[in-house]
Amino acid sequence: MDKNEWEELREVFVRNQGSDFCGKVNAYLSHLHWYSDTFEDATGLTLETYRRIIRNELPNPKKDTVMMLCAGFGLDYRMSTDLFQSAGHALSLTNKKDKAFDYVLLMFPGQGLAVYNRELVAQGLKPLQTKDRKPGKIGNVKIS
Repeated sequence: MDKNEWEELREVFVRNQGSDFCGKVNAYLSHLHWYSDTFEDATGLTLETYRRIIRNELPNPKKDTVMMLCAGFGLDYRMSTDLFQSAGHALSLTNKKDKAFDYVLLMFPGQGLAVYNRELVAQGLKPLQTKDRKPGKIGNVKIS
C-alpha cells in the first residue's frame, strides 16, 4: 500500500470512529471496492463471514477473525486496535496469543496474512485460519 492509499484508508477510519464493528468493516469494504471473492482471498475468511458482516450480523467476532481482517485490509496499528475495540476486544499483554497479535500488528503493519501467519508460527502459535480451510493454507497462500 502506498502513502496515498494509506491516507485514503486513514480517512475512512477517521470518518467511522464511532461506528460499530460491522459498520467499520463495511466502510473499509466499500472504500476498497471489495466483494466476496476479494474478501476471501485477502482475509482468509469465508463467504459466510462476509455475508454476516454485510448484514450487520457479526457484532462480536472472535479475536482471530478481527486479526484476519486487519491483515487483509492492511490496517496500521492504530486502526487495528480500534477495530479490536469495536469488536469488544482488547489485547492483553499477559496472554501469549494476544502479545503475539500485538507484536505482529505493531511490527508488520499492512503486510498481509501470509506475513502475520509466518510471525505467529515463529512465536509458536498456530496460523490464522477458519474452520473450513485446510491447515497450512490461507486463501491462495501456502504457510510453511
